[in-house]
Amino acid sequence: MATFNVEMTKIPWLEVGKTPVIFHIRQGGLNLGTLKIKKGHIVWVPELAKDGYWLDWNKFARVAAKNGKKRPAAL
Repeated sequence: MATFNVEMTKIPWLEVGKTPVIFHIRQGGLNLGTLKIKKGHIVWVPELAKDGYWLDWNKFARVAAKNGKKRPAAL
């Protein structure tokens, strides 16, 4: 199983507004990309990419349900 490192730019618990919460995603020391979470959408920006992939929350929910692996939601 791959090991991932996830770093966050803000405190762990906050209400997301206009300023995005940014996660830097790394695997084995290599940058995979950045996940930006805002109030109305998320953006995935692959490493070294100029543009990102935007999904509003409804679209993200459909993509996750269709393509994700269903597991218990542990908090």
